[in-house]
Amino acid sequence: MADYAPLDAFCNICGFPIKGTEREQELHHSQRSVKEIELIDLEEKVENARKSLFWVAGLCGVSFLFTAFKGQSGVEQTADMILTLILIAAFLGLGLLAKRKASTALISGLSLYVILHLLIAIIDPISIFSGIIVKIIIIGYLIKGIKAVIEADNLKKELNIL
Repeated sequence: MADYAPLDAFCNICGFPIKGTEREQELHHSQRSVKEIELIDLEEKVENARKSLFWVAGLCGVSFLFTAFKGQSGVEQTADMILTLILIAAFLGLGLLAKRKASTALISGLSLYVILHLLIAIIDPISIFSGIIVKIIIIGYLIKGIKAVIEADNLKKELNIL
């Protein structure tokens, strides 16, 4: 199937003004170029959010090391270590998934991160303030990433990029 019929004034796929003036055609090309540059910037934000999932996994790894050397009873220490390993695997998995399904992985990662810290805050309310700057940075990157994924998906539809 052709992108346009001989009588069409515009391309059915990209909206290029086939029968437009040279100026209209140049304007179309420049507007498309601007949108493609915006898409590159949005994809960079998504990549930064994806990296933040790996940072969370790394922070869980540090927590795992502290748990391993903390003087707890055997059963409690083992339970903490198993839970931490599960969290490391979850955040690493979400980071890998974000390469293909960014919105799903980032929303899940943000949800898991917030729920985790809410549960910890129920057990130890002072923990809310522990590492607050790091928590805010991670949540900020994940939210920016989710917004960027939505904007990038809209731009891809507009540019007919699959």
